[in-house]
Parts: sequence; structure tokens; C-alpha cells
Amino acid sequence: MATTMTDKTIDDLKGTINNQNNQITGLITSMSGLRDEIHLIKSELSRFKNDVATDVKYLTDRVDT
Repeated sequence: MATTMTDKTIDDLKGTINNQNNQITGLITSMSGLRDEIHLIKSELSRFKNDVATDVKYLTDRVDT
């Protein structure tokens, strides 16, 4: 009887480990996607700052002349 209980416990633990492995894989995939999104946002923000600075300089030059 103890062997059956031990086998069931081992099977339950294996199932838990497989479930956790799947969850970790999903989280890693999500993190990778978020990293890509952050990189893209940083690039767009940098370009936006540059465009705003260019526009402000243009407007300042127009007002000064």
C-alpha cells in the first residue's frame, strides 16, 4: 500500500513540475515580448524627442526672424 501512495505522490509531483515548466516557458516568452516592446518604445521616444526638438528650433528661428 505504501508503494501505491508513493507512486501517486511521485506522479502528482511530476505533473506539478510539468505544469510549472509550462508556466515558466510562457512567462519567459512574455518577458521576451515585453523586452522587444520596451526597446521599440525607447527607439520611438528617442525619435519623438528629436522631432520635437527640431520643431521647436524651427519655430524659435521663425519667431526670431
